[in-house]
Amino acid sequence: MSFHNLPPTWTNQPLSDPARAADVVDLMVTLGDRRRGTFTVLLCDPDNHYRAALTLNLPKDFAHPEPPSEPPAPPQTANHHHTETAGAAHHHDAGTPNTPHHQAGAPHHHRAATTDACSSALDPILPAVRTAPGTGLILALGRPGPPFQPEVDIEWAEAATRICQAAEVRLLGFYVASADHVYQPQLQTKAAA
Repeated sequence: MSFHNLPPTWTNQPLSDPARAADVVDLMVTLGDRRRGTFTVLLCDPDNHYRAALTLNLPKDFAHPEPPSEPPAPPQTANHHHTETAGAAHHHDAGTPNTPHHQAGAPHHHRAATTDACSSALDPILPAVRTAPGTGLILALGRPGPPFQPEVDIEWAEAATRICQAAEVRLLGFYVASADHVYQPQLQTKAAA
């Protein structure tokens, strides 16, 4: 998958095609985003055409959250905002998830921490998305590390799917973008359509 495969008219084509969507994720999630750790939301119209992107910086421990050593602070509000021309990507910092129940080494606690991080990124966005009926989302986890980290990638994909289903928002796909690769993790749960 590579943004080099995109035709000049890609914005006029639906992103319901997973290969095209992966190429757009490759275009929108920069190498810097991948090194930093980001969560990118691609907004699509009811016909699944790209309309805008929003990129959130994730906490440094988003892939493997550690248990807090002191009582957790309330989630941070967005403190970094970068806006370009209409239709271009926007960058924000996502708040650090509040995970007092997390204990290192317990898989269900990792899932809960991942859900908290994903929810922290999506919670400010989903109410606005719901005001435009039919809007679809493509979500992308930009992360450092090897091309495939199944435990991390699947946890994020499943958390995003559950959150979008609960919010009744169409999820067109969830992708992972590492330094050299973009792919769609295989979900254990049924994806939202």
